[in-house]
Amino acid sequence: MSTNIPAVQGTHIYPVTLIDLDLNGNVYYLSDAFKSFTVGSDTYTELGAFLSLSPIDDNLRVTNGDISVTLSGIPSSSTGSEVNYLQLILTEPIKGGNITIKRAFMDSDTNLLDTGNVYTRFKGVITNFSIGEDFNFISKKNDYSVTVVCASINTLLETKISGQRTDPTDRARFFPNDQSFNRIPDLKNISFDFGKEYVRPSTYGSGSNSGRSGTGRNARR
Repeated sequence: MSTNIPAVQGTHIYPVTLIDLDLNGNVYYLSDAFKSFTVGSDTYTELGAFLSLSPIDDNLRVTNGDISVTLSGIPSSSTGSEVNYLQLILTEPIKGGNITIKRAFMDSDTNLLDTGNVYTRFKGVITNFSIGEDFNFISKKNDYSVTVVCASINTLLETKISGQRTDPTDRARFFPNDQSFNRIPDLKNISFDFGKEYVRPSTYGSGSNSGRSGTGRNARR
């Protein structure tokens, strides 16, 4: 769904991407700016050119799409108060984490962020991630890149499973006293010839033996 972003005043402005990354209850605030910014009570850590983002499909109608967020140039280890994002991806349960992507604007003359005009562009859930490795010939160390794939809320709603399975275990979970599904495991491997002509089964004492009761040499008179 399209987002209405009014015209921003000024002649020397450029957009800034703000990302809220929620992993296992811990929220990490990232931005592609060259310095940190505080929006409300949240401080967004600068990543500069180390952060890349795939294009956002903006339409008038509600559409589904995935977003890829890449953190590149990550060193193999971090010092001080820096967050080791590589270690973070490997240790935290990242799949299922929530992500919110926002758009803000900064005045290049004053290097100030317009905190009054911050717009949410994307909300989704992390469905997958990948890690790349490159050797840095200058530092003689390996640089890593982490890419997370995020699915939109609309995609998750379309793939949501509703209802119940047709087995006694799932039936008992919703209706403990209902026994209507108890015979389903017995009927699982039985084949039914739907549309086949019905043939009445033969029974003992019928057919050709029926004529012996009233006729013949030994019949009673």
